[in-house]
Amino acid sequence: MIAGTTAWPLCPRPQADASLLSWFERVAHEYDMSPTLLMSVVRQDGASQSFDALPLVDRLYESEVADRISILARLTQTERRGLWPPMTGWDLKTRAYCAFCPYCCMEDLRHDRTPYGRQSRQQSWYTICRGHGIALVGRNLAQVPANGSYWSTVQLRDVADYGHTDQYSCYKGRSDPAVRSNILACLVEIERSTAEALAGITPNLFLWGKLTAEEFLVVLSDLTTWSLTHFAPVRCWSAAEELTASEIQEGHGLLGRTARISGTADGKQRSTRSLSDVASPKVRGAALWAAHALMATHHTATSDRPSGKRPQDRQQARLSRAAPASRRWLAQRQAHWPRDYCRSRWIEVEAMHANC
Repeated sequence: MIAGTTAWPLCPRPQADASLLSWFERVAHEYDMSPTLLMSVVRQDGASQSFDALPLVDRLYESEVADRISILARLTQTERRGLWPPMTGWDLKTRAYCAFCPYCCMEDLRHDRTPYGRQSRQQSWYTICRGHGIALVGRNLAQVPANGSYWSTVQLRDVADYGHTDQYSCYKGRSDPAVRSNILACLVEIERSTAEALAGITPNLFLWGKLTAEEFLVVLSDLTTWSLTHFAPVRCWSAAEELTASEIQEGHGLLGRTARISGTADGKQRSTRSLSDVASPKVRGAALWAAHALMATHHTATSDRPSGKRPQDRQQARLSRAAPASRRWLAQRQAHWPRDYCRSRWIEVEAMHANC
């Protein structure tokens, strides 16, 4: 047992991009303890509970706990800022280590590092691994060992082979139209623009229309919330969420409407649901891809869905099949968007709603 009053004798240094929970699990693993038991040592409350990721994450972000961990782990100011970065407003509300890239983890093992969660993947708009050009995999927290995250090469290879193929790694760094038409490339495009907008960089005028960085984020937030929200009075989802069989295949398992309303889907949800509310990277990816279809100048869908050349054509096709309540909600949000942008890039949702 390690003492709760002196600096930890063994403490792995956090990677520059490590997520807080992932690093804390690694510390606990050094002492063959559960993260929850290590938290009881930090808090000096003697608690001994089963591993529960969400309460543990909440405790990790308490200011007093953060101060104490910084002392016990002898963190530098740079390391502390990396583990507790400023909130962006697009952070996942769970704050748990809930999405990962199997290939990144296998690279960690090849370099004699324990696989760890990346801080960037705590952002709700981040669903694609930039380095490997593949969709992130959801982490089943119920299967996390008692002493934290620890995967073998065989386990990770099984996950990678099941969910992905290496053919998509060739898309990294390419930008020709044939690649941009691919679903994953569309996601990379909209996620890169989101990251730039959060950094204050004005979005590409030709691709997104005349929007400031802040305006781009407002429109994207509204469209993804619209796509993820259950508006219909019956057990179904908005048309923007539905993906065809080819799109699901191309997107490496992005969840369409049929899959989402069966079993684990939240079919009773009535209040609005934003990207930050959704842990699954597949569900968030589906919403971002729908937003790309509605916003981007160029968007080519897969072979079994017709796609209009203009954003207005795609908006007309998708909104005409949406629930009336969803069109009403989107029309209300559209009233707050820049007028010039709406005139040049959008159909009048309010008029469509009035005529339906």
